[in-house]
Amino acid sequence: MWAIVVLITVTFLFFGIYPSNVSGRSVAKVGGDVITYDEFNRVYRTMYDNYKQLLKDKFDESFAKSLKAQALQELVMGKLMVQEAGRIGLRISDEELQAVIMKTPAFAGRDGRFDKQLYERILDQINMKPAAFEANQREFLLRQKLEQIVKDGVMVSDAELAASFKQKKPTAKPAEFEKDKEMFRQTVLAEKQRDAMTAYLRGIQDRTKVTIDDKAISM
Repeated sequence: MWAIVVLITVTFLFFGIYPSNVSGRSVAKVGGDVITYDEFNRVYRTMYDNYKQLLKDKFDESFAKSLKAQALQELVMGKLMVQEAGRIGLRISDEELQAVIMKTPAFAGRDGRFDKQLYERILDQINMKPAAFEANQREFLLRQKLEQIVKDGVMVSDAELAASFKQKKPTAKPAEFEKDKEMFRQTVLAEKQRDAMTAYLRGIQDRTKVTIDDKAISM
């Protein structure tokens, strides 16, 4: 599962591969931001190619259609998170952005250091301008920063941990709990953080007007 996540997440860093003949057309509006068909098509095609390569014969058109909804959801949630980050005053400085890009392995030369010519050549190969890539990365980092703030606000008490362990393993002995305590804490914490993030995003979405052009994404 982690291999799948890494494969798809990494390719999201390199949008801009798939041109379309409906450039600029809006497929959705999230608050004051517009999601264009080009944006949607790039995410969808990236997901399509990765899942097709991963699933091989199990990949079918029914699954492909479901990816359209996933692609649009990813874009909508991305816009919501960036808007929320701006609302609460989060920023990504030029120095932060530069540090991340310069540490990206794909842009490292033979000496292991950032290679500006390689960076520009790779972006040129995928038909993406440095300014567009950097704007994309800034938004990605904003989302990470917002998500980390939500996660940092989640804690698991010892009492809560013990109760959860007893619920999931009612026949386990106290010694087993003590042995697996910290590992189990991480599992419970991850679950709580996921639920907290889901609830947080739902709250943002509830107060933001989102309109979707179903005809546009069915093309």
